[in-house]
Amino acid sequence: MIQFLHRIEEMSDDSGFLGLVDPHAYRSFVDEDWTLETLFGRFRSEMQRKTLLLWGTGGEDEWRIDVSTTALDPALPVVRQAVGPITVTRGELVVVNYETVTMSAQFEDCAVDADKDMYRSGIELPNGDYVCTVSQLTDPTVDRVHDGPDFHLHLAAGRVPHWVDVAWFEL
Repeated sequence: MIQFLHRIEEMSDDSGFLGLVDPHAYRSFVDEDWTLETLFGRFRSEMQRKTLLLWGTGGEDEWRIDVSTTALDPALPVVRQAVGPITVTRGELVVVNYETVTMSAQFEDCAVDADKDMYRSGIELPNGDYVCTVSQLTDPTVDRVHDGPDFHLHLAAGRVPHWVDVAWFEL
């Protein structure tokens, strides 16, 4: 696999969630009147299909995110880490926030990748199965201790069991 590093300089997060999605396979629309339970049910089913990884951020903020095929710099602190599968079906993954996935859940004509140009959050990858290691490198409850990203998403070809729930969040 070709090595790359893609930096998202500033992704807004007004609800405490970020995610990685295959916008071509993810079934976004739930219902105009979705409930939190039906929405999270959809998230769980899409994580089982390996079209979505969603995790809690621990706070609302503007996040700097690195997506890379190279390992995390060992000098950076890891606050927490989760590993999950994602499948690329048409050459692209997109980093999303909760606002984007909820808009696409409520409105059939709203695409889950609607904000990718604004955030520069689209990542081109060869089709296939990937293992994504999500590392949170800053704790939103304490002062920043480094100049690196808040999150590092390491993508490597391979397979691991699917997530059964949103990482770092309890409903």
